[in-house]
Amino acid sequence: MPETISEILRTAIRLIPGATVGCVTTVSKGERTVVASTDPLAEELCRLQYELDQGPIPTEVRHFDVVVSDDLTSEPRWPEFAVLAVGAGFKSLAAFQLYSNADDLGALVFYSNEPGAFDADAVEIGEALAAHAAIALLSARDNEQFRTGLASRDLIGQAKGMIMERYDLDAVQAFELLAKLSQQQNQPLRTVAQDLVSTDHPTNSTF
Repeated sequence: MPETISEILRTAIRLIPGATVGCVTTVSKGERTVVASTDPLAEELCRLQYELDQGPIPTEVRHFDVVVSDDLTSEPRWPEFAVLAVGAGFKSLAAFQLYSNADDLGALVFYSNEPGAFDADAVEIGEALAAHAAIALLSARDNEQFRTGLASRDLIGQAKGMIMERYDLDAVQAFELLAKLSQQQNQPLRTVAQDLVSTDHPTNSTF
């Protein structure tokens, strides 16, 4: 997925006149991640927005599909961040919402060393590429959840098999024992199964 997002960024820099650097960033349950960037400076500018709580990512992209600043030298919305961006050589930016809900946010941000770089045509291209990036991100997240689910199921299956062999139980009885351990230890079933498989011995539990 990072390779896909990086390719989208490279394509955007080629297609959007004036776009100099860019990055894709996400916020998931408070965890802030720069998924991909065209260079370290673009990544640093994204991180600065989080640190300062200024800029389109923390303040506006959650509520608007597109946020444009034509002149960062006189940007009143994020004065401290704008000064740092100008100091890094950038005069304008455009931020595109990839997705937004209560816990999750995805954003695609481009910076330009020219003022007024992101006109209507540039925004239209950016919106198309943002849709592509959103699909890639959401697909990767769903695939990760699917893989995690499969891994958990396999792990619980291994633990059940060990209990069945050790205590001469059937599959239903073995699962009920795992569930009992989960309740006794006040831990998720997957964690109990992981501990059992890792140590090959159920610890801190009574039967």
